[in-house]
Amino acid sequence: MKQQQGFTLIELMIVVAIIGLIASFAFPAYHEHVMKTRFAEVNTISNTYKTAVALCYSQTNDLMACDAGTNGIPGPAEATENLAAGMTVVDGVITMAGTQAAGGWVSVLVPTPSNSGGTLNWTQNGTCLASGACK
Repeated sequence: MKQQQGFTLIELMIVVAIIGLIASFAFPAYHEHVMKTRFAEVNTISNTYKTAVALCYSQTNDLMACDAGTNGIPGPAEATENLAAGMTVVDGVITMAGTQAAGGWVSVLVPTPSNSGGTLNWTQNGTCLASGACK
């Protein structure tokens, strides 16, 4: 009886094919996960502005007075590796976009004043919803 000293070429090719198949599913999923994680910075920055708009609304009872740089709302955030330039807060509506590294998704936070107790309810819109990158 002859002892086998190693793997045959067919066995090695099957292993390489299986690894290639697994990688073809794993890499795109990993890439999308990384972009969603980068977009989390945009969501975190938006929380600061949500708080400021809520304070502005509680003091003025008027969302039209809640713009970036007025009534305690910080000016537009500086662009970062994940937050694209051009972020705005106009009449309480917060609009920000992620850079290409963060998926390039746009997030629009629309504050809607509630009739009960004068509280704000936030509605999230934008291209980040379809991808699940928004909260």
